[in-house]
Amino acid sequence: MKVSYKWLQEEYFDGKLPAPQEVADALLFHSFEIEGLEENGKDVVIDVDVLPNRAHDCLSHRGVARELAIITGIPFSEKKIEANFSPSETTLSVDVQDAELSRRYIGRAIRNIELKDPPEWLKDRLETLGQRSINALVDATNYVLLDIGQPTHVFDANKLDSLKINVRLAKTGETIETLDGKKIELQNTDTVIADETGALAIAGVKGGTKAEVTEATTDVVLESAHFNPVNVRKTSRRIGVLTDASKRFENEPTPELAEEAMEYLTRLIVSLCGTDKTVVEYAVDKYSTPNAQRKVVVDVEHINKLLGTELSVEEVSDICNRFGWDYQKMGDEFSITIPDDRLDLASPADIVEEIGRVYGYASIPSTPLPEMPDDQSFNKEFYYITQIKHALVEAGFSEVYTPSFQPSGKLRMANPVAQDRPFLREKIDHSEIFIMNNRFKDLLGLDEVRVFEIGNVFDAKSDERLVLSVCLESVPKDQPLEPFGIKITETYMQIDLGKVIGNLPEISSYEGLLDRANSVQMYEPFSQYPSVVRDIAAWVPENTNREELVSCIKKYTGDLLARTPRLVDEYTKDGRVSYAHRLVFQYFDKTLTDQEVGEIMKKIEEAFANKGWEVR
Repeated sequence: MKVSYKWLQEEYFDGKLPAPQEVADALLFHSFEIEGLEENGKDVVIDVDVLPNRAHDCLSHRGVARELAIITGIPFSEKKIEANFSPSETTLSVDVQDAELSRRYIGRAIRNIELKDPPEWLKDRLETLGQRSINALVDATNYVLLDIGQPTHVFDANKLDSLKINVRLAKTGETIETLDGKKIELQNTDTVIADETGALAIAGVKGGTKAEVTEATTDVVLESAHFNPVNVRKTSRRIGVLTDASKRFENEPTPELAEEAMEYLTRLIVSLCGTDKTVVEYAVDKYSTPNAQRKVVVDVEHINKLLGTELSVEEVSDICNRFGWDYQKMGDEFSITIPDDRLDLASPADIVEEIGRVYGYASIPSTPLPEMPDDQSFNKEFYYITQIKHALVEAGFSEVYTPSFQPSGKLRMANPVAQDRPFLREKIDHSEIFIMNNRFKDLLGLDEVRVFEIGNVFDAKSDERLVLSVCLESVPKDQPLEPFGIKITETYMQIDLGKVIGNLPEISSYEGLLDRANSVQMYEPFSQYPSVVRDIAAWVPENTNREELVSCIKKYTGDLLARTPRLVDEYTKDGRVSYAHRLVFQYFDKTLTDQEVGEIMKKIEEAFANKGWEVR
């Protein structure tokens, strides 16, 4: 977000701000990344990178000014635009179809205004930030947005079918021409502001031309609202229209800001366009669920423990006062009322982080870590799980991970992480993984697929159990887990590891735990194209080295051979040996055809024949 240094100084501080570079440094070390500084006439524009967690309160000049006041200690002194008016009875009505679309919608009618040229100070401030001055009404809405972070809008009241504003979902196939001349077909998931006959604006995104204000406008309807951030984002991305307003609504400013913005915009318009005949009506405020007051309790001991500081109660009080927080102090405990615009503050840890960044992380002394205690405790479960994994890997098993969340089951979560997987698993199922890997075992160079997983499963009471699941083609003759009291007797087994580990001896060290995992693994890219498998067997004299066959095969396969030929059969008879090899062919950049493989196999067979070897 681009911020005017001159705007900050003139509107929010009586005391002199530090130089622009010093302001940027203060923000950088305490609040936000700075993308750059740029001189613009007699002003300097600071490009501040406000992340989503602070977009609720800091995507505005006022938000950045408050941060500077907190960091520098220079008193915050907000100027107010003054305008005299006495509201009259409203002729406007507002209907919000669904509170989920708009938690708060405020409308107000103003009559008998005169659209004048915007004053130079307003033009200069907007143009410094790259905004084009349009007219006093539009400039007023842009100014309010950039100043306090709340988008607003102005409709020409005389272009409405009636003074009834509807906040509703668009009708399928409904269209709107936006102020930038785009014709957009709406969907029934888009929220619109409408009169009796059609859409006037895409809520939170862009106004339409139907009620566009012009030089001839004399009566207006003002809008200041809170729109569903998810709905705004989806609509904005779908239609490809991203605006300053949509960016702020996506980051959900507090609904409380809408009322302040309405009064601000009213004063600004009256001061810019008001006449002796101007009539300002009372605002219509539809507020479905006002924000509940939030409190967070934290004590000084907890603050110092997390930060590694020795802050006193007085120092914490001073920082809270710099934030302007309303709080109650009981001994060293602070009960802080969270401001409406600080939606990012919800826990004691959030408060501690705020105190730490204002105190200054550079001011926190470096402290050596405490020495390891002599009476070290050892995690028995970790030790035996690691040993079991080593034993299985050495026996040819591969470890896999599958989701704990499932598309069906008995134990449904109240708040699922993924809507398509709302259930917790009752067992570990490797059937799909086993089938897939078994299909590619030749490409993997495996005689048999063996997989295992160690993870949690859940019963109907949502109790967790740690289990070992194994899946393989045949019951192994070697029993890698016998030292742990586990015997694999079936091709699919799920073993309760909690009980197994509970019966194993206690441990007093981790010695040798990682010695079995010291081999270096080499990883290579794999082809995304299908492989082709062929077998070739040949009789050779009994004294023939098998590597001669492998070398001959490689000579004609070249780079097409995905892995070294694997011996799959061998037997001796009448002074000769029969070697059967399995060959796996694969391209890295295209699909290999049977014809290409057939030509290669023919060359290999001819080469075998020339050596006197009999192809079976």
